[in-house]
Amino acid sequence: MASDAGFMPLRFNNPVKLRRQMSQRGWTEVQILEAMQTKPISVPGKLGPALRYVHPVTGKSVVVDAMTGEIFHVGGEGFRYG
Repeated sequence: MASDAGFMPLRFNNPVKLRRQMSQRGWTEVQILEAMQTKPISVPGKLGPALRYVHPVTGKSVVVDAMTGEIFHVGGEGFRYG
């Protein structure tokens, strides 16, 4: 999977599920890369520490496992994070 502007390719923990959610929730690879250029917010993940990145325009979030660097969540409009 190619990425834009010399960024590393995206790594998903469950590519089939996340690609489907990207489509349903209006994400593109470029938007994920844009979000991941922002300052991360430390959050608890299901299996350990995680990092949440908020897209600067859409306000939607991407959550990445802090240990593996794999994306495990792409949020949609109106998703709330506590």
